[in-house]
This record gives sequence, structure tokens and C-alpha cells, in this order.
Amino acid sequence: MIKAKTTIAAKLEEPASAEFGEMKRATRKNTLGQSVDTICGRVKGKTASGEDTGDRPFLYLVTEDEAYVVDGPAKSAAASAYRNICS
Repeated sequence: MIKAKTTIAAKLEEPASAEFGEMKRATRKNTLGQSVDTICGRVKGKTASGEDTGDRPFLYLVTEDEAYVVDGPAKSAAASAYRNICS
């Protein structure tokens, strides 16, 4: 969980402002039938000018040490991955 928080925070404009909400670990199968260890959750932060970014969902792939914060359209790759794995 600590590594996930560090990696997610680094994706924000102001990493030190990261506030984490609900986080859960889940193992799902990918399209090839392989297990994928993930951490899903929500994060709030601030922009460089101090404005709140709002509460945004995120997905962290444990084995790959990759993080995705959903901050774009509902049809973005990050949003689709979050829905498929975390919902």
C-alpha cells in the first residue's frame, strides 16, 4: 500500500497534497487469463495554484509498479481499466 501511495502521489501536480480515501487490493484475471494484482482507490490533491483536484479514482498495478489516475473522460483508457478491474 505504501508503494502504491507513493507512485500515485507522484502522478499528481502537488504530490505532497495527496489524500487517500478508500483503498482495496484485488486480484483479477486479464484478457490472457493471467492474474493481475491491483490496488484500487480514490485520491484527492491540489494543483500547483492550490486548487482542489477533487476526488479521483486510481488503479495501481502491483507487479508492474504502474499507476493510473482517472482524470480524463469516462472513455479514457484509465477510466476503462478502473471500471473493468475495480468495479
